[in-house]
Order: sequence, then C-alpha cells, then structure tokens
Amino acid sequence: MKRILFSAMLCLLSVESSATGIQNSLNRLINQVDPTINMGMEVVDLNTGETLYQRNATRAFTPASNMKLFSNAAALLVLGPDYRFQNQLSTDASSLDQGVLNGSIYLHLSGDPSFTQDHMDELFAQLNTWGIREIKGNVVLVSNHGAVNAYAPGLAVKDLTYGYGAPIAPLMIDENRVTVTINPAYRVGSPAIVELNAPGSGLVLVNQVNTAENASKCGIDYKTDAEGHLTVRGCVGLGQWAVQQRLAIRNPLQYAEKLISHHLAQLHVQLDGHVLLGNAPSSSLLLASHASKPINQLMADTLKPSDNLYADSLYLHAAAKLQGVPLNWAQAQPVVKKFLEKETGIPLEQAVLTDGSGLSRNDLLTPRQTVSLLRFLYDRFPLAYEYISALPVAGQDGTLQKRLRKITQQGLIRAKTGSMTGIMSLSGYVYTANAHTLAFSIFINTTPGTKPAVSGRYRYLVDAICDVLLAERPNNRIFASSPKAHARVAFQQRPNQADRIRNQQAKWRRIEFAVKQALHDQSVTVLFKNEQLVLIDHNANANAVWAVLQA
Repeated sequence: MKRILFSAMLCLLSVESSATGIQNSLNRLINQVDPTINMGMEVVDLNTGETLYQRNATRAFTPASNMKLFSNAAALLVLGPDYRFQNQLSTDASSLDQGVLNGSIYLHLSGDPSFTQDHMDELFAQLNTWGIREIKGNVVLVSNHGAVNAYAPGLAVKDLTYGYGAPIAPLMIDENRVTVTINPAYRVGSPAIVELNAPGSGLVLVNQVNTAENASKCGIDYKTDAEGHLTVRGCVGLGQWAVQQRLAIRNPLQYAEKLISHHLAQLHVQLDGHVLLGNAPSSSLLLASHASKPINQLMADTLKPSDNLYADSLYLHAAAKLQGVPLNWAQAQPVVKKFLEKETGIPLEQAVLTDGSGLSRNDLLTPRQTVSLLRFLYDRFPLAYEYISALPVAGQDGTLQKRLRKITQQGLIRAKTGSMTGIMSLSGYVYTANAHTLAFSIFINTTPGTKPAVSGRYRYLVDAICDVLLAERPNNRIFASSPKAHARVAFQQRPNQADRIRNQQAKWRRIEFAVKQALHDQSVTVLFKNEQLVLIDHNANANAVWAVLQA
C-alpha cells in the first residue's frame, strides 16, 4: 500500500514539475521576442486533462482564419460528414413541342461553394438529352444566397479585389474567382501578354502591364469593379516566369448571366427570354441534378488551404439548416452560437461570430473557447476523425506545408493557421514525444506602434512554441510505453483540391523552367497558359528550336 501511494505521489510531482517546466520555457521564449506582446494562449493535455499553460486565455482576440474551426465544427455537427449539396435543373414548361420548351428553366443553386461551370455544363447538357432546342421562357437562377449580403460586416476594402475575398452572394459559380496569367512579351517596352481563364464570362480585361528589362524593379497591381472590369497595372521582367493571380468576381450574377448564355449557345439551345435571379414555382419537373462532394471532403478543401468562400458558405448553410430558411449574416450568428453552446457546453456569450471565415475584423474568440472546442471534438468519435483529418498537417499540406518541416515536427501537428495584417493565430493538436495529445490555441494581435522588426518575428515565435510542446515532457515517462497518440488517428491521405492544383502548377512550373533554360539562347517566346506551354518562334531557321528541344 505504501509503495502504491509513493508511486502516485511521484506521478503527481512529475506532472506538476513538467507543467512548471513548460510554463517557464514558454514564458522565457515569449519574453525574448517581445515582453509586451498582446498574446493569448492555452495548452491542455488531453490525456490527463491538465492545463499546461495559459496566458490571457479568457481575453478576446481577433482570430483571423481560426474562426474556421468554429464554422466547420458547426457544419459537421449540423449537417453530418456525409451531407452533400444538391444542385438541380428543373422546368415549369406546359409542353415540349418539336424541341420548343414552352416555359422556363430553373437552376437551383444550394449554396455549394464547389459548384463550377463544368458541373453546370453537366446539368445543361441534359437539355439536349431531352431534345430541347429552344426555351420560350427564361433561365431563372434560384439561389439559397439570393437575399444574402455579398460580404459579411467588417471586411477591409482591399480584400474585395483578391480571390480570398470573393463574395458568396447572390450565387456561386467557379468560386466567384478567375485566374489572371501574365507573360512577358518578347521585347522590352512591349505590352505584356495578359489572359483570363474565363472564356464567355463577359469580363473585361484592361491590360496596363509592360515588359521591362529587369524584373527586380517590377510589380503588379490589380483592380476589379462591380461592372466586370479587371484592370492589371505594372511591369514584368523580360524572360521571367509567368505571374498568376486569383481575383474575385465582384458581380457574380452578371458573370453567371454571361456564362449561361455562352454555354446555351454552345449547346445550340436558343433562349428567347433572359437569365435572371428569381424563385421557382411550388412544383416543377426535375431535368437533372448534381451532388457535391460530402461535407468531410469539403471541410478539407476549406481548412487546409484556408478557403474563405468555402468557410462562409458552410457557416451560412449550417445556420439555414438549423433555422429552416436561408439567413443573412446578422441572423446566422445567434443561431450558430446558440447551437454550439448547447451542443458543446462552451460559453460563447462574449464571442463574436460575424462570419465563418474569419475575414471580418469584427470576429472575437478567446484561446479558452478555442481549446474547449478542440477538446470537445477530440472526444466526439467518429466526428473527431473527420474534423482532425481536415486540418493542415505540419510540413506536409495546406497552409502548414512549408512550416514546421523538421523531422521532429513533420506530421505531428494538425492545426489551423490564421493571418491578417497585425494578426497571427494557430490552434489545433500536438502529438508529443511521450505519446500525449495536446490541444492548444495561440492568438497574437499586435498593438499600435509595434515595430515591423518585432511583429515579423511572431510567426517564428509561434513555431518555436510548437517545438517546446512537441518535446518530451521532462521527468514524465509514465505513459512512455503507451501507443503514440498520433497513431490513433488514421489521417486522411486523399489530397484536397488545393493540393492537387498546387502540385499540378508546380509540375508545369518545372517544365516551363526547363524549356526556358534550354532555349535561353534562341529567339523564342515561351508563354505559360493554363495547362499548356506555347512557344512562339522568332528564328529565321524554322528548325532551330525543334533541334534544341530534341537534343
């Protein structure tokens, strides 16, 4: 009996000393970087329930993309991992007479962030299957986001131009984003070659980019407006790699109108009416349907690349399912908060969930609320697998692909990053060297007057904190023989959409570089266009380039 009691005392002492050691190590590290840092943090050992570290854990911070942890949790809990968005094509036509449809077509868009024009093509292709050659009525777009404000409150104006700030309303096709590709021209002083990947979209590209001799002095500026103009200004260096940038479509309805008219013309279907936003009749004939990937895969497409459009869509869709009707931003917040409070037991009265993405500067969360959510989901099997597997993996994928890449770090942290001007956050799970699982949350909001030389080190501070957490806790080998915590989760191996795109682009970049290197002394222009390289030969000898490539 005495031996057992003595062992128990040793256990408690070792746990206490290890927690104290971590606290001292982290405080020393933080103070070295910035002793006045506006930082909140909490770390909890999920094996023992012990709080290992806390610093301003109940203070509210702007979380940036860590807000996605809450919106995706709500979507997973409300909709379930196997839920799919349904997009449909229907008609109210009274008759179909010799290819003429006497009525309108309705495209039902459910708020699916992954719906593309390829999916739309699949739906409209059924018109040919039904033998429809002419539509006497309109093409009516019935969108779950038809009455939603395009942007959540609290967004910065500069965010609206770029792809990460794409609007989710009144509808979504192609993620309401387009890609601009800029290739240098063959001669210095000539306009650069600027192209869009959106034929038939009606978008107007204004090219004000020149080709300069030296790329080091160049830069590109982008501007978009609600009338569909995309203006590109600046310069690119002669012979430099193609520049690509994703930009937001500021007027999704106009984009959809042009796109649908273009695709109907390609299908040789005459539209007598217009493409417009509206409502469907109470009853209509279903012509075709398309289902999205399940929520668990859409979550990976959201959390790993930190996609704002996907996160906001899942947030509003979860709120709509809870309420039974589509909701605007202000209406969705109390519905989602009430649900999460009831489901998880986490007090969220002081939390501000303006949107689902964290792009709003109005959002507020505490490290304790975030760690509490991570603890709740960790214990919620089988949803724990779906949730944890959707998070970026240190040194392997998503927004952590190029961070925490050392052998002692890689694969042992699954966490959501967050970053905006003056804001840095990281929250998730750490699998330690002695087989413990830690839930942690780190929020940093810079205070006015913080020097860039100081704030620039904050990301390295966050990564260094993770290193401390990863290390084997001193004097605590009680659980050393237990299986590794990270081995208990069969991590998702399927690459997410963003990873596939990134890997494909990397492949083309390698080919582009190799071709340009091989032809550096030839009079030839190499243009990178989506999924292809175009060579424009300026040599007098038509066989010179071919001979070099063969060699």
